Amino acid sequence: MSLSTNPIDELTERPNDKFGRFLYDTAYILAILGGLILVIVILINFVSILSRIIFLNPLVGDFELVEIGSAIAISSFLPLCHLKKGNVIVDFITAKLNFKKIAFLDCVSSVIYGLIALFFTWRMFFGAKDMFNYQEETMLLQFPIWIPFLPVTFSFGLLSICCLYTFYRELILSRS
Repeated sequence: MSLSTNPIDELTERPNDKFGRFLYDTAYILAILGGLILVIVILINFVSILSRIIFLNPLVGDFELVEIGSAIAISSFLPLCHLKKGNVIVDFITAKLNFKKIAFLDCVSSVIYGLIALFFTWRMFFGAKDMFNYQEETMLLQFPIWIPFLPVTFSFGLLSICCLYTFYRELILSRS
């Protein structure tokens, strides 16, 4: 339980229930993996720039690896960001509202965001399936494109579940 007097601050902390803790821990691990992938992307850029300076030739396919790594990393941050209420909000409209109304609006936004994430999960799944069936590959490295679809699809699936979970928590908060 939070020491803060604002009940909305309670939603940004690690959940107390078992399912919430599991979601939070999974999202946290996914975000750490995304951070590691982002470090690898930075190293690829560094080596490519160094190779361009020293050997006058960049790494072949460096932009493909950066593109794939960035997509995986960015999508892996989304579930934890949503659980910690880290998404960008414009609060000049809601600044004067009481916490129940803000919780209700957060509840509605969680449902909408969850539906969008569920839609992306659905489309990414079928996109990966199509890329696998057609054996689509990157131009230079000949790397199968369906492989990066899997972690991104997982991230959006987890984001969908996190949105439904926060919807439930915010619904309870808006009614209390």
